[in-house]
Amino acid sequence: MIKSALALFVFILMPFTGWGKDQSIPADVLEKLHEIHDSIQTVSGSFVQKKHLDVFDQTLVSRGSFAIDRPGRIRWAYEEPSVFGFSSDGLQVRRWSEESGMSQSAPLSRDPVLSVIVDQMLAWSTMDLQAIEDHFSLTLAESEPMVLELEPEAKELRDIISKVLISFDSTSTHIEKIRILEHDSDRTNIRFEEVSLNQDLDHELF
Repeated sequence: MIKSALALFVFILMPFTGWGKDQSIPADVLEKLHEIHDSIQTVSGSFVQKKHLDVFDQTLVSRGSFAIDRPGRIRWAYEEPSVFGFSSDGLQVRRWSEESGMSQSAPLSRDPVLSVIVDQMLAWSTMDLQAIEDHFSLTLAESEPMVLELEPEAKELRDIISKVLISFDSTSTHIEKIRILEHDSDRTNIRFEEVSLNQDLDHELF
């Protein structure tokens, strides 16, 4: 259950090297993205995820919370309508699901799929440009507030995803919303709320 729910992030958090290419990203925007990365040690808050299924004309809504502490600690927890998620201290990963009663810990290195997801969620949340590789082309869709538009380059992603829009908050200090548009008119919106930067986080969260 956890991996299928997190499969969304396999698409939006896979690395991409758009930053190093000629993709109409002004130098001052690149500098701003580097500044965001350098300024963030911790980020935490809540999220609302809305998945619209066009064929059923239905929107599925999930709510949860997240916490990230560089360089390697992360917690991503769905809390409504189902309770499940994972946390990692960079070495161990713990997964849980209230529905199945499952709660287990294991070395992160034994779960390569989740390891990739963890690494890229950390990279995205802190705008770690050096950790981002080559799967999307990147353009600046809007400047104030900043919106980045990603178009997949790999065929396996292009067959599913039309584009991804990454929206920053009004001060351009953190990601506020992620919108994933699919070719079949399905779409997923994730809005981050009550975001706190550089606050002390309890290590027991991870």
